[in-house]
Amino acid sequence: MKLAKRRRKRRGRVPVSRMATLTRIRDSRRYPRAAKEWDVTLETAGSRAKKGKLSGLNPFGAKLRLRANQATPPEGAGVQLRFAPSRGEPPLTIKGLVWRTDTDGQAIVFVNLTTKDFLRLKTLVGAPPGNPP
Repeated sequence: MKLAKRRRKRRGRVPVSRMATLTRIRDSRRYPRAAKEWDVTLETAGSRAKKGKLSGLNPFGAKLRLRANQATPPEGAGVQLRFAPSRGEPPLTIKGLVWRTDTDGQAIVFVNLTTKDFLRLKTLVGAPPGNPP
């Protein structure tokens, strides 16, 4: 009898798709990503400087996309990024590590940021979620 009741209850339920579940998960980043793209120069040990685009910037990392004809550094490689946040401001030079390689570029995690650079990045990105500016 109990088994029959369980079966009836299961028939009435509609399974929630994985995508619907994922869309309900709140973004847990400490800071939002900047919606803007910047021209960037990438330097790695033992190779020439490369040009690319920096997007998804926040005070802890960014997404790097190099030009199609340029070889990307391997995961775990140390890199140095140089970009000008806006006209008239001095360029930022930031050290980072290639965290992973995605289809749309490489995720870079910033390392050894100075307080001054961290504060400049925070102003570029804006206030973290839940905190007014």
